[in-house]
Amino acid sequence: MAASGTGRRKSKFEPQMGGFPKVFLPLHYRDRFDSWEEANRFAAGAFEDVIVAEDPATVAGIIIEPISNTGGIVTPTDEFFRILREICDRHHVLLIYDEIITGFARTGRMFAAQTFGTTADIICAGKALSSGMIPLGSMIAREDIGEAFFGPAEADVEFAHGHTYAGNPLACAVGIALIDEIVEKDLCRKARELGDYLAGKLEGLKKYGVVREVRGKGVLRGVELVEDAAGNRPFPPGRKLGPLLKKTALSNGLIMRIDPDWFAVSPALIAERSDVDRMCELIEKSLQDALELAQV
Repeated sequence: MAASGTGRRKSKFEPQMGGFPKVFLPLHYRDRFDSWEEANRFAAGAFEDVIVAEDPATVAGIIIEPISNTGGIVTPTDEFFRILREICDRHHVLLIYDEIITGFARTGRMFAAQTFGTTADIICAGKALSSGMIPLGSMIAREDIGEAFFGPAEADVEFAHGHTYAGNPLACAVGIALIDEIVEKDLCRKARELGDYLAGKLEGLKKYGVVREVRGKGVLRGVELVEDAAGNRPFPPGRKLGPLLKKTALSNGLIMRIDPDWFAVSPALIAERSDVDRMCELIEKSLQDALELAQV
């Protein structure tokens, strides 16, 4: 929590451990630059500024979600990640991807690192690793990093932690079966194709004038809600559309992630176009209902 967490999520649990400088994602700078690409270059460069200011010898790594879920399905450019990789290599800093949400075919490749064309030093994964059927998570590291923690007992280089259910054979069997299913049924390819179809359907919501952007990769997609899409004017505090959409969606039998200024959808990898059609019909109906409530 000290390494991540937004203000409202972590402030009630303060004080946290120190030593975790934060760097803003590209969305924070979006309206200060002429293009999304420029905003990404500036945001990526900010990582190097912080590393240099902190002293590279004291910085262990950069931890980042390739697609920021809680931030609103923030989806940086491929160049953003290439710049991060170069910065990490230059300063001997590890690049750590939190792929708890993006991992295992969700973005159209087995990992988002592949989707964005970069190589992480460490990947943290979970959720889709067992399709939510059983508690399971993993930490995947470069081989040389793993080897650094192997040695004789007297060298005292291992992680001396004990976890009651570590290496649970049932959980591991589920994970292996799931990976086999993804590979054998080529679900990465399906996620790309179904994701493109889903994105196209969501783009159709722009006709209502309150959708600024549809973003994401594969079957992980987010929709940003604003009061005036033409002028990129957000809803003011107290008049956000998200809370109304949450009510109307539930009334229409639809459960999805809805925040005040955005909502996210991520259909199952085995979903078909007919499932996406039905989901998007419910989303559109719920958006129409929410807009009517907003005018009352």
